[in-house]
Amino acid sequence: MADVKHVMISYNWECQEQMIKVKNKLKQAGYKVWMDIDSLEGSLLEGMGKAVEGSAVVLVCFSKAYQASTNCRTEAEYAYNLKVPIIPLKVESDFKATGWLGALLASKLYYRMDTDDQMEQNFPALLRALGTKGRVQSSTSSNGTKSQEVTAKETSSNVTEKAPANGQKFHTSNQKGYNWCFNRLPRTFKIRFKMKAKHDLHIGLSPENRDITDMYEICVGGEKNKITFLRRQLKAARIVSKETPNILDPSKFVNFTLEWDGRTVRLSKEGFGAVIEYTDPSPMNAAYLGFTTGWGSEGDWEFFDLKPR
Repeated sequence: MADVKHVMISYNWECQEQMIKVKNKLKQAGYKVWMDIDSLEGSLLEGMGKAVEGSAVVLVCFSKAYQASTNCRTEAEYAYNLKVPIIPLKVESDFKATGWLGALLASKLYYRMDTDDQMEQNFPALLRALGTKGRVQSSTSSNGTKSQEVTAKETSSNVTEKAPANGQKFHTSNQKGYNWCFNRLPRTFKIRFKMKAKHDLHIGLSPENRDITDMYEICVGGEKNKITFLRRQLKAARIVSKETPNILDPSKFVNFTLEWDGRTVRLSKEGFGAVIEYTDPSPMNAAYLGFTTGWGSEGDWEFFDLKPR
């Protein structure tokens, strides 16, 4: 284990309790983890420097307190200068990085860990992003057998640290909120993705990277895979609706393309054409992409080929 570089958790102490949970889950998954409460030796700067130098990857747990901390900034910038891979973990739900931290994280995919629910939901994707970086052994369950969830993900491509592209894979369970794990989208864009689910695939386009009232919401395969519709407000009345029986297939992936030109949102299905299209007379800013499944349905997603239009 001594020869294997570690996963370093760079955080502000305000979120220490939550980051201890992340550390423990990573160790259970077979990773060598460095956290200051366990491993800091010597002077503060010397210890931080050695920790960064020994890192296979640094988890930057960003928040308002992290951005304001001189020590946190030192760790993050040293990792950046050494070209150590950085994976951001969002630990404050309504915080948006600016200044030095905004520049550091600008093109990177982050994972929400601000609540226990978000941690459970996003941890498998974090494991895929880490891949073999800092990994010393296969994960084991409490009875000593290899974890099925982790080993099933090991064969997947690693998630890149950029906007949605290049085969990023996710699994969504039956849940209430959207996953907002991508960075800001271009002003106009076209993105391809494929999806496997029984019904109720939901796509959100929002001015902010969270669920808000005024956002576009597309439901594909609603009402048990019978209709597709679009809302202009979260959980509000349907503006456009179309019968699309069996548009989703739980046994295989279906390919879709989502487009936004600043006024019109269009969702197309491969071999089907336009599924839903809406031109907004007072368009909102479709700056962030969210996705989820619900109403008793789980889903597997793969995003690729994001391009400005």
